[in-house]
Order: sequence, then structure tokens, then C-alpha cells
Amino acid sequence: MDFSKKYTNRDEEKILLKKINDLISRSEKTYSVLYSHFLTPAELTLLSKIDEFYGIISFEGGYPEAERRMCKVKHDEYAYDEGLPAVLYSVEISDSRAEISHRDVLGSLMGLGIKREMLGDILVNGNKAQFFCHKSVCDYVEMNLQKIGRYRVRVKKGELSDIPKPKTEAVSVNVSSMRLDSLCGECFGLSRTKAAEAIKRGEVSVNWLIIYDTDREVNAGDKISMRGKGKAEVVGVTGMSKKGRIFAEIKKYI
Repeated sequence: MDFSKKYTNRDEEKILLKKINDLISRSEKTYSVLYSHFLTPAELTLLSKIDEFYGIISFEGGYPEAERRMCKVKHDEYAYDEGLPAVLYSVEISDSRAEISHRDVLGSLMGLGIKREMLGDILVNGNKAQFFCHKSVCDYVEMNLQKIGRYRVRVKKGELSDIPKPKTEAVSVNVSSMRLDSLCGECFGLSRTKAAEAIKRGEVSVNWLIIYDTDREVNAGDKISMRGKGKAEVVGVTGMSKKGRIFAEIKKYI
């Protein structure tokens, strides 16, 4: 059944919906759990809105903070699951004083002919980096990734413990409500009007899903990201002023 017109008029999004629908059909026939390629936050947002997929799909990226995730299709609760078809790699450049960037790592991998959809999150820290890639390209990566930028690298399979814990700072904010535009303004140093404009442009994500509703209520534990501004997590409400304004604690990623 083609229900894509109900949700999008963009050809590339229709193709994505057809691929997921095909995965669901295969999962039903084989009684197995199947996974898509790595998806962007925008693609995750689209799939999360599909009523026909409710209860059948979920999203996994290899670690709790992942932004790029695979769609996991499980049509039956007893379906066989081989696990996420992705491997974490760690790389370290030979010069300990040098630094590499996300662009350096991505460019080197795509320079090998690897498609972006085969790669998950890329995390960099000085002269080291971690990245997830689809199992189907693992051998190729191990054999061919010898340099990142102009630096030679050592490549090895990593562990989740290799992923550096993000640095954060606690910030107290005072807002009129727990609306997304209010929290965004306080988190990223913008006026509420500017924050609302960014939301409507699709520049703001909540829990890695793009949100276009400025009045979306934000709850404790929600993670808010704004393109070019960073990321923050709402810890919770700590009190209320006599005039009804809300005191909330935010954890900003730095």
C-alpha cells in the first residue's frame, strides 16, 4: 500500500518510506529484525510521524547520544535480532600535538568511496576520533583508511568506553513557560522571536528529531539541539516565582 502521498510530496522521502515499508514486509515474512542504513535527524523525524509504522519501528545509533541512527524494524515481538549492523572504530593520528576535525574524518572516509548513509556519528577529540560504520564496509575501511587529512592514522575497532563523555555546565534559567521557543532562547542566548524563527526553519531538534512547533512543551530529560548553536538538556523545574515564572535547570554541552 502506497501511503507516502499522505506524508510527503518529495521524491527522496517517498523512496525512503518505500524502503522502510519493504523492510517491514521482509521482517514479517522472515520473522527477523531488520535495519535500515544510517538516517539523518530529518529522516528520523519523518519516519517518527508515520502512523502506519507505529509500534513496528524504533531507532538505534550505537550509543545513547547518537544523532544519526538506523531504523530498526521489528514486526513480531519474537523476531530474531542479530543486533545493530554497525561497528565502532577508533582512529588516532601519529602527531599527538595536531588536531583533526569532523570534516577531516568524514572527508577521508567519503574519499574512499563510502557513502554517507553507511556512516553513523563521528566524534572527534584532539588527535583522536571515533566513528560508526555499517558492517558491510568494515573490512574495506580497515584495509584502506590510512590517512586523515595529511596525517597517517592507526585504525582499530573501538569500545563504547572509548567515546569521550561530553563536557557540560549547569545553567539556571527563568522562563515564562516550558515552550520550546522559550527554552531555546534561554539555552542559546536568543530572543524568543529569534528562537521561534529558527524552529520554523527546521534548525531545532528535540531528542534528535526536528521540531517545527514553537509551542511544543519541553520536559525534563529532553535534549535540545540548535544548528550552529550547540546542545542542551533540560534537567527539570526547580521552582516558580511569585509572578508565575518558571525556574528550570539546564545542562549545556560545551
